[in-house]
Amino acid sequence: MHLRSAAMNLIFYFDHPILPHAGGTERAAYLLAEALSRHGHRVSFLSLRRGDSLPASAPYLYLPRTDTLSCAENREYVETLCAGQGIDCIINCGANQDDSFFFSHERLSVQASIISWISFDVRTGLDYFSALLRKDFSTWGNAVKTLLRRAILPYRKYQAVSAKRKKYRDMFRGSDKVVFLSSRYAQDALQLAGTPERARLYSIPNLLTYEPAETVPCRKENAVLYVGRLVDSPKKVDRLLHVWKRVRPRHPDWSLYLLGDGPERAALERLAARLKLENVHFEGVQDPAPYYRKARILCLTSTHEGMPMVINEALSHGCVPVAFNSFHAAAEMLPDRETGRLIPPFSLRLFARELDELMSGPHVPPRTDVLTRYQPEKVIPQWLECLQEQP
Repeated sequence: MHLRSAAMNLIFYFDHPILPHAGGTERAAYLLAEALSRHGHRVSFLSLRRGDSLPASAPYLYLPRTDTLSCAENREYVETLCAGQGIDCIINCGANQDDSFFFSHERLSVQASIISWISFDVRTGLDYFSALLRKDFSTWGNAVKTLLRRAILPYRKYQAVSAKRKKYRDMFRGSDKVVFLSSRYAQDALQLAGTPERARLYSIPNLLTYEPAETVPCRKENAVLYVGRLVDSPKKVDRLLHVWKRVRPRHPDWSLYLLGDGPERAALERLAARLKLENVHFEGVQDPAPYYRKARILCLTSTHEGMPMVINEALSHGCVPVAFNSFHAAAEMLPDRETGRLIPPFSLRLFARELDELMSGPHVPPRTDVLTRYQPEKVIPQWLECLQEQP
């Protein structure tokens, strides 16, 4: 193994600006960029879309065309940027999207190495395929459309598997390195796409957002928390509202707080009204730390995830996570019932039963031993090795 000792010039790319209080991918990338900067590396952020109220910690750069990524103008911009600023490495934080087809040595003529960073479950959209089907039986016409979508599911899944296989094979050819959040995801990619032609594979978890609290508040409030985007797929927050409908009558002094925003917020607010839910608070985008400190339970009802930072954030604040066991890293993050509760996908009845049990008894802070593997002293050396190892 050949290691470079000199500081490297790095670009982190994501379609949205990489900010400390944005979504999970952006937060993970920002934390890593800050840590690598403290180790002497020069960091810049590149994005497709522009942002407001940007931190002064690193330069923010923007592609010239914002309506599409794959175009001649953006390709020329990246190639000129890399040559002019002596960029050593591009870290593509949007590699789980189609951005990997653009940030590829088959597309870009750059001397910089290209790292594709996969922040989601490799099998996203393949496992529990039918759960991704949007069901609408509100009218006769919508019911017919739902049934037709269900009828062609096998063909749609075949298409999805073929597209994902092609995506990873192209990524393995066009990237120097591919970083997964878990060894399970690396194995999934190998099973799907075969042995890489070019890329080396690494498994490195996300950094902790917060240091684990030395002491958990003696009196937590009777609060259940959701933190994340309000989108139908993959988050499926509507499941949580239906679970709340089941448990709320037995716990009238409890409240559900939903932090985040997104295209489904209005629909979720209408659903909460239709279900006549009480003590449900849509808080919008907020600093989650005060909510973690007061909440006893965090709920995650996603169809798929990668390595959701909210689980470790909850554990860091003595908040018990409850999640569907719908992604391969789930058992790594919540290895036992003393750390958190994993529910068979996607049983609302079993989810409600576990939630009811936690709400009925005294608050028992979760075990946090698992958080040691996400500490900077564990994670950063793995990234430094990844960066310094010659392709």
